[in-house]
Amino acid sequence: MKISGSRFITLLVLVMIWATTAAFAHQDDPKVLDRQPRYEGPGYRFDLANKTGEPEFPSSGIQLMAWLTLPEFGGHSSANDCWGYTSGSGREYAIIGLRGGTAFVEVSQPGNPQIVDVLSGPSSSWRDIKTYRHYAYAVSEGGGGIQVFDLEQIDAGTVTLAATITEGGNTATHNVAIDEASGFLYRTGGSGNGLRIYDLTDPVNPDLVASWDDKYVHDAQIVTYTEGPYAGRQIAFACAGFNGGWVNTGLSIIDVTDKSNLQVLAHYEFPNPVYSHQGWLSEDKQLFYLNDELDEQDLNVQTTTHVIDVSDLSDPVQVSTFTTGSSAIDHNLYVHDGRIFEANYRSGLRVFSNTEDPRNPVEVAFFDTYPDSDSANFNGLWSVYPFFPSGTIIGSDIERGLFVWRLEECGTRYDLNEDCKVDKSDLELVVSEWNQFCTDCNQDADEDGRVTIQDMAMIINNIL
Repeated sequence: MKISGSRFITLLVLVMIWATTAAFAHQDDPKVLDRQPRYEGPGYRFDLANKTGEPEFPSSGIQLMAWLTLPEFGGHSSANDCWGYTSGSGREYAIIGLRGGTAFVEVSQPGNPQIVDVLSGPSSSWRDIKTYRHYAYAVSEGGGGIQVFDLEQIDAGTVTLAATITEGGNTATHNVAIDEASGFLYRTGGSGNGLRIYDLTDPVNPDLVASWDDKYVHDAQIVTYTEGPYAGRQIAFACAGFNGGWVNTGLSIIDVTDKSNLQVLAHYEFPNPVYSHQGWLSEDKQLFYLNDELDEQDLNVQTTTHVIDVSDLSDPVQVSTFTTGSSAIDHNLYVHDGRIFEANYRSGLRVFSNTEDPRNPVEVAFFDTYPDSDSANFNGLWSVYPFFPSGTIIGSDIERGLFVWRLEECGTRYDLNEDCKVDKSDLELVVSEWNQFCTDCNQDADEDGRVTIQDMAMIINNIL
C-alpha cells in the first residue's frame, strides 16, 4: 500500500512521540518531581553511642539500632527498595537498592552494621531485590535484565556478580518476585510488561519459561498453597491494570501452576481505585492487604490500605480498609508474625497488629523517618523488611539511607541492662544476684523480693 507524504510524516511523528514516551516514561513520575537532595549529616550506631546521642525521630514502640546514611555507601544520590538475607551460619544481611547499584550490609549486630560491598548496576531510581537460596536477584527500570549475585561467601566479606540475564525481551523491570517453594522467579512491569517467569532450577542461569501480558503488572506476590482447596497450586496475586496500570487498576489473581497454560481466576477492582501498587497476603492466606499508591494524592483521603477477602480466589471482595490517620502515601507492606509492617513514605514505618481482628488491624508502633511533614509526597521511607529470624527490621529511605530497628523492648522488666534487647546478658545479670533478697532491683523480674529460678525462667521465656 502506498503512503502519501503527509500521512508518512504524521506516522513518523507518532512513532517519535511513542519512542520518546517509552524512553522517558518516568520523567514526569511524581517520585522524580518530588526528589530532594540526599541527607549529608551523620548517621547512628546504637552500640557506638550513648543514648543521649540518638537522633530525634518521632517514634513509638520501635527502637532505632542504626542509621547508615547514603554518603556511607559512596556517591549514590538516592535509595529505593530493600530486602534481607540470612546466611547458612545464621548471620543476617540487609540488601538495599541504590541509584547506581546494590549494597550488602551485615546487620547480625544490629547496633553496629557493617557494609560488606556495594556492586554497581544500571542507573535508576527504581531497583528491587529478592533472594533464593544463596543468590540475590536485582532488577531495575534502568534496564540490564536480572543481575544474579552469589552470596555463598558473604560471611567472608565477598559478594560476586555471577551472571546477568537478559533473556525475556525489554531489559527494564519494575520489580521481581520469587516463589521459593516452587522455585520460580517473576519479573513484573518495566516498559509495559506483565509477568515474565523464570525457572530457577539452575539459580545462576534462570530459564525463561512463560509470560503473561494481559495487563501491566506493577508488583506481585506468588505463593504455593500447601493445604486447603488450593493445595499444590501456585497462585500469583498481581497489582495490575491496562495502560501501565492506570486503567482498570486492581488485583489480578492468576493460577500459574501450569506455565504453558496460565489461568486468570479473577480481576478485582476495589472501590475508588487510582493505582494498584503492592500488597501481601495474611499468613493464613485468607486476606490480601493492598496499597493504592495514588489515592491519597488524587482523592485527598487519609493513608488507606485495602483489605480484600481472597478465601475464594475466583471471587475476591473488599471487606474493610484501615488507616494511620495520616495524609502520607502508603507504599510497600509485608506481613509477619501477626503484624503488618508498612512503609508509608513521609510518615515512615507503621506497624499494625492483625492477630485479634485481621480485617481491622490496629496500629501498635511507628517510626517516622521524615519528621518534617506527613504530606502526600514521594519522599521518605520506600520499603521495609521484617523477616529476619532475630526480629531485626530494616527500612530503606529515599534520601536518608538504611535504617535498622527492633520492636521496642527498652524499659521492660526483662531488659535488665537497658540495651533494648532481651538476651543472655540479661540472664547473666539474674545469675549474678542469684538467691539474693532485693527490693526494686532489675534482677527481680517477678517482683517478689528475691532473685530465684522463677526470675530466670521469665527471662528465658522472653528470649524464646
